[in-house]
Amino acid sequence: MVSASPVVPPRLQPRRVVVANATTAERLARAKGYPYARPSTSFIFCNGAAYTFADSDWVTPSQWSGSLQHLLQLQVTAPDGTSSRLSDVLAQQGVKQSVLAADTPLTPILAIGSNAGPEQLARKFPLDLFPDGVVVPVIQCVLQDFDVVFAPLISSYGSATATLEHSPGTAVSVFITYLTPPLQQRMHETEGAYNLCRMDGVQLLEGLSLQAHTEGAAPVAAHSTAYNYNHQSGTLHLPFSNPGSSPVALAEIAAAGRRYPALTQVQMQAALRLALKQVSAQQLPGAPGAASHALHKLDTLPSMQQQQGDGGQLRHTEGLDDWILSNLDDHTLRRARVSALVAAAQPFQYQQSEVLMVIGTALSTSVK
Repeated sequence: MVSASPVVPPRLQPRRVVVANATTAERLARAKGYPYARPSTSFIFCNGAAYTFADSDWVTPSQWSGSLQHLLQLQVTAPDGTSSRLSDVLAQQGVKQSVLAADTPLTPILAIGSNAGPEQLARKFPLDLFPDGVVVPVIQCVLQDFDVVFAPLISSYGSATATLEHSPGTAVSVFITYLTPPLQQRMHETEGAYNLCRMDGVQLLEGLSLQAHTEGAAPVAAHSTAYNYNHQSGTLHLPFSNPGSSPVALAEIAAAGRRYPALTQVQMQAALRLALKQVSAQQLPGAPGAASHALHKLDTLPSMQQQQGDGGQLRHTEGLDDWILSNLDDHTLRRARVSALVAAAQPFQYQQSEVLMVIGTALSTSVK
């Protein structure tokens, strides 16, 4: 097994990931839960579950010398707290040997947002699509001089999603997903509105938590090249129409030396609800009567502390569920809102980034 560069198909269209028969409460929880919980350490995603292990136990695939022993001998902890070798887990889960062979290439692609969450990985890699089994090493890392910020997108499942932005002096917690060719193809298909990019000249510290990094610990490996999915239109800047606007980091993603303001998912949804209140389904680009300036000006970012009402209720979240459901139920309206965000987006600022593949368009309906 070797570490490989991404496979770039000559032409690829995104495919939507559908969760059938979800209740209204489940749909809202999914929209507001992004980027979803992830373990505090590296893990192996296997058939829908996360099996964790110590970051320092990882050996990067380029050092495996054609053998799977480093991987199979990992001591992992199951969700129920039991510990065993990964080889025993794979046998118990019925993973076929053909899924992981010594000559199977593994491609490292950054997981900066939901792709690091077992919940999202389970939606993207269901066993009905991969009956022989799913195995994904998901390795905790620190990426220097970048931050995880909001993209100009409201996804088809209602979330404001993530992208990378250059941020000198910031160290942010990310993960690497090591993908076999079939899983890599599937991941590409779920990344509509994003570009597959290669970034050079970076400092990606593999097998290291942010806390360990700040305490001076050494990584398992360091890389100057990284592959990632970045939004095609760059980053969302707030407040709109304000000379002091900037990218907005995801408060759920840990970072040291953060320069950008940070909002939670719910706070960002509240900001978008206010900013997009004048956008209607008739305002898609090219539609009759489409507004040229559809965004409502935000002079300041929403503040959880400043907007508390009587009883500690957050006034800016009143009616938010109905707004989220409108994005989920009215595809045309969601696209109009996304178009308004894209029109106000700023390009990705890192210069040493090369687009390897464009996946769909900014209005694609898929999963991110």
